[in-house]
Amino acid sequence: MDKKYPSKMIRQLNIYYHITTTYYHGPNELMKRFHISLRMLQRDLKDLRDCGVLNVKYQKSGNNYILSDKNAVFDETAKGRHRQHLIRLHRLVILIDNLPRTYMEDLRNYESAYDEYTFYRDELMVEDPETYPPEELGDPPVLPEFPDIKAAYYSLFPDSNERTRQRDFKELNNAGFCIYYSRKYKTFIFEC
Repeated sequence: MDKKYPSKMIRQLNIYYHITTTYYHGPNELMKRFHISLRMLQRDLKDLRDCGVLNVKYQKSGNNYILSDKNAVFDETAKGRHRQHLIRLHRLVILIDNLPRTYMEDLRNYESAYDEYTFYRDELMVEDPETYPPEELGDPPVLPEFPDIKAAYYSLFPDSNERTRQRDFKELNNAGFCIYYSRKYKTFIFEC
């Protein structure tokens, strides 16, 4: 099988997100989508259960995984590197579910209005001030408020350090969750 996902963590995050955001996610569909064997899928689902974030059971009649009646509980018996993997997987899933999203539509609307405003100010008013008088310009558009994603991270995980946060954001970004620092707006942006 070709390796579409560069790491087990990224694959498991994507499996979690796919299962929690879609209705149908049977084993055949998941194996095809993530280019994995049934055995690997079962191990990934076990890790998601053992880290305490997702407990699914197989529904034979619909050939589908459905949420189990029992909540997933962190496996306290896990040891060594496997335990560290489960802790990190749990933390990243909590971030996916709880970090505030940036409303990209509001940002695009602002950028469009700001471009129009600057065009009017810098081009039309300079070339023809009689037709486009400066007093008609009005105020520039208001920049939408951005959620403080970094503060939200530390409210979820107050004991984490800056290096851990950087690694977590990088891993989420690598997994396709688009979290990055915008130099233009001097804030983190999280689009999913």
